[in-house]
Amino acid sequence: MNSVNSNMKGPKLNVGVIIPPDSHYKPVLYSDCEAEKNFNALCNDIFLSTKKSGKINEHKTPKSIYIFLGGILAALGVCKIKHLIKK
Repeated sequence: MNSVNSNMKGPKLNVGVIIPPDSHYKPVLYSDCEAEKNFNALCNDIFLSTKKSGKINEHKTPKSIYIFLGGILAALGVCKIKHLIKK
């Protein structure tokens, strides 16, 4: 009998429970219905947050630009009226 094969017939098994540290990810098992419900809720939350952020990021023209352009138009209007009065 070979000495290598003798260890294979009755190997000693070292069995124990490995406990990961708290910093490692701990998987959680869900049922199919619960997983689908959580996934749909997550998708809805993402949709609503992107919808709200789109309104915030929407570019609006400052009121000072409208006031500045209105002043220029008023000045041009006054100049045009003066020019018509002189004729």
